[in-house]
Amino acid sequence: MSLVEHPHISLFGSTACTCTEQEAEALAVVAAYRVAKVSERAPYLAPDFKRHRAGFTHIGELWAHEGPGGMNDDSMRDRENVLLDLTAKNDKVWGIFRVVGTHTGSLYGIPKTGRHIDVIEVGLWRVREGLIAEAWYFGDELGLLRALALNPPDLTNS
Repeated sequence: MSLVEHPHISLFGSTACTCTEQEAEALAVVAAYRVAKVSERAPYLAPDFKRHRAGFTHIGELWAHEGPGGMNDDSMRDRENVLLDLTAKNDKVWGIFRVVGTHTGSLYGIPKTGRHIDVIEVGLWRVREGLIAEAWYFGDELGLLRALALNPPDLTNS
């Protein structure tokens, strides 16, 4: 099965399509990046890679954490990114995926709960010369808080 015949990779909703080499390359690099563990993603990123927005940005602002994303391999040791759809046009790839796993370590500063997580995240990537140059993520932050049975911390006295 070629990349563009994959049931969850398309060009604007059509799996029976043709795409440019640039679009096929962009789809391939983003698909490989999304299914890799957090610690194994560096080879897919351009040296000047810029993440403009982390998927759970607002949660990350509520709990103290280190790093731009607040998530690493220990956050969800069994994490799986289930691709629901990827689509490309020129050097841009849009995608929707499920983040599934068990909360086993600090996640955006939230101590492990052992609870199951299954939330939707949307991404936009710009691919340059076979590497991801820029990315924007938008996660279901309310869904994540519900999965962890948490309310945001009370910041009224801070």
